[in-house]
Amino acid sequence: MHRITKTHLDSFVKSHGYEQLAESKQFELFVNYSVLAARLVNTYELDDVTSSEADDGIDGVAIIIDEELVISSEDAEACFSTGRKNHDVEVVFIQAKTSEGFDLGDFLKFKEAILRFSTSDNYESNDSVQNNAREIFDVILSNVPKIRGGKPNITARFVTTGIYRNPNALEDAKKDFLRQLTDLGYFGSVDIDFLGRDEITNLWISTYETVTSEIEMFSNAALPKIHGIDEAYLAVVKAKDLVDNLLLNDDGNLRAHVFQENVRAFLGIENPVNESIAKTLDEANQSTRFPVLNNGITIVSPDVRVQGSVLHLENFQIVNGCQTSNVLFECRESLNDSVMVNLKVVETSNEDVFADLVRATNSQSKVDETQFLSLRPVVKRVEEYFNTFEGQDGRLYFERRDRQYVGRDIPAVRTFNVNVAAKAVASMFFERPDLAYRYPKQMYDQLGDQIFSDDTKESVFYAACLSLYRLHLLVASADIPQNMRKYKWHILVLVRALVAGKEVFKINSKKMETYTGKLISSFSKHGASVLDPFNEAIGIIQSFENLTDDRLKRQAVLDEMLAKV
Repeated sequence: MHRITKTHLDSFVKSHGYEQLAESKQFELFVNYSVLAARLVNTYELDDVTSSEADDGIDGVAIIIDEELVISSEDAEACFSTGRKNHDVEVVFIQAKTSEGFDLGDFLKFKEAILRFSTSDNYESNDSVQNNAREIFDVILSNVPKIRGGKPNITARFVTTGIYRNPNALEDAKKDFLRQLTDLGYFGSVDIDFLGRDEITNLWISTYETVTSEIEMFSNAALPKIHGIDEAYLAVVKAKDLVDNLLLNDDGNLRAHVFQENVRAFLGIENPVNESIAKTLDEANQSTRFPVLNNGITIVSPDVRVQGSVLHLENFQIVNGCQTSNVLFECRESLNDSVMVNLKVVETSNEDVFADLVRATNSQSKVDETQFLSLRPVVKRVEEYFNTFEGQDGRLYFERRDRQYVGRDIPAVRTFNVNVAAKAVASMFFERPDLAYRYPKQMYDQLGDQIFSDDTKESVFYAACLSLYRLHLLVASADIPQNMRKYKWHILVLVRALVAGKEVFKINSKKMETYTGKLISSFSKHGASVLDPFNEAIGIIQSFENLTDDRLKRQAVLDEMLAKV
């Protein structure tokens, strides 16, 4: 493996705690993470997209609906039950090889595996991730009237550590594959590509490096001093410059991550409001009126600089104007220099001000309150609670905002975002690992208000994340078998019962402070006292025969497990 690629791989492995895995598996995870990161608005777990050693030529598969990873057929059904009829759906397949060459046989195996996944009437793989993805794919095909363009899109990436030089045999195989997928009639856009060491390294770097952009302003005005805000500007820019300089990735795709803090996903060009925006852009006379007909876009950045007529931004987020931004992206070919758009640009590093801006700028129309869970007061208190462990072995970092700690040399294994923390709490203290495992949307619907209640004890989040952190370290050090990661949400419940007792209290009760204290005390430092309860929990899980995905998705199996504690 090329030394530069190896250095980046080692950095990824150390940050995520994958030291004990074989290099080939490390590279699969590295590639899956790098390829998928830019396509997803929210963070995700690699276990949900990375296949096992039993795969048939596919190392990663992800089904993405409206820029979010869907991990169960039930959650896919929930997405399509909203009444919306213009969902963006993408199916992504990945194959990763540590070899420096691009082997035709390996690519053909990858191709045949994808075709079998797409066409087989009775699909069955030896890998649970692939089987689960196929169940979701079946739901997608039964809901194509609700998908933009009437078909999902498909992306396939074949990745090695070498340099792709467009050999005729592989180019011919690629063209044949494109034709076969197109002829199937199942997919809209078909995107197949070979990635070498430079391409995959650049994708990896983009997951953590500072995003910088600059744009020429037609006009701008600084706002007066505002409490909690370093600088603020009102600006008018060319719409085409906004798309080219702020919205597009280097590969020409939309930067999904700049909308992480915008609680409303793109509703599609067919949405009446968005259709009206597009119509305005399409008419020559109307398009010049765009800045007075449209409310514009609100951008928040921790670093805003104005030099002459040029606006410089770093790690910016579009907190309002998701619909406008996406319509401009969709209509980018028809934009000309006369089409302008208004920007409200705010510089702040204050997370409280950031949260206030997200809520305020997304309150004009009805938004499901569950989308605001991460902005609730308890989340700020949880972050402050995590910070009290500064300098200790159990120091963890709680992300109130995605990518909050990007670029700060903090190991990913020590970082817990709101979504992962919620799954850990739901599993450990509500005894619903089934929801965390495969039904995250149902988890928020059923437990979101309780988990993020204003009177929830902060220690609940820390105890759950600390337990998960110790589990990750034990797997990384090979003290626990790698295949146990699959059962982590169930392991959390068992470990909690073994360490603190089977009786669990309400997460807002005084007794919970003492209860979580037992867990925090036991797992505050790495050692034998940490390993013992995890080994006992794993022994319980290993005592079950035929512990299938289907059983793990049901609550009954947990009751059987707890009966053995």
